[in-house]
Amino acid sequence: MAEKFRDFALALSGGGARGFVHAGVLKALDEANLRPAALSGASMGALIGALYASGVKPEMMVKVLHRPEWTSLPAWIGFKGGFGTLELLRAQLQEHIQADRFEDLNIPLTLSVTNLNKASNELISSGPLMDWLIASSSVPVVFNPVLINKQYYVDGGLTVNMPALCLQKPGRMIVGINSIHIEEVDKAFTSIKSVGERCLLIAVQNTVRDQLGACHLIIDPPECRSFGTFEFDKAQDIFNIGYAYGKTIVPMISSQIE
Repeated sequence: MAEKFRDFALALSGGGARGFVHAGVLKALDEANLRPAALSGASMGALIGALYASGVKPEMMVKVLHRPEWTSLPAWIGFKGGFGTLELLRAQLQEHIQADRFEDLNIPLTLSVTNLNKASNELISSGPLMDWLIASSSVPVVFNPVLINKQYYVDGGLTVNMPALCLQKPGRMIVGINSIHIEEVDKAFTSIKSVGERCLLIAVQNTVRDQLGACHLIIDPPECRSFGTFEFDKAQDIFNIGYAYGKTIVPMISSQIE
């Protein structure tokens, strides 16, 4: 007999554009009236989690998190700590997230961030929301670190990309959605972008392994693995994959929730 749980929580990994798979899965869960008791996330998973916890419908997230054109971003200038800032993203998020603090969200949310000063991971679940959300999404080198409380922070995926252990609670089913899975590829790495992206993916994937043991169910759609981290123009395609896959796992979750 399958183990029974009182509720379930979702751990959403980072993965750039691949993270739109989370929104697709959430849409399938919504249609089945399955609502997570808690959420956690890193990077793109943090963004999707915050939007959902604030009440934004999953199908709207593709529009909210569209990729701005690099050439039209006056904010993405300078080379102090990265190629640019995420101030445009901040403005987009503030239009849709009404909560100023974690405590104002409809669903408890925990964000994974990386403290550059201490070279360590931190899990944030209380206090002002927006700075931590931007910090969790600040891909190293690409975006400037975020200064909070006299410490510099970057993408949480660098240290804990799918924070599942923090969701553990008696009687709770933990579902991990991993969008960062990588496999062996037969290709040449001849550009800074391709080498940098591949190295980042390798490093980030290694941070997931310690979290897998906390998950009762792992969602890792193989169809997503062919998409690049920065292929935001394929957001709807990735969303659709997540939605289709989410519908297949709805029975697995609903059958185990009392």
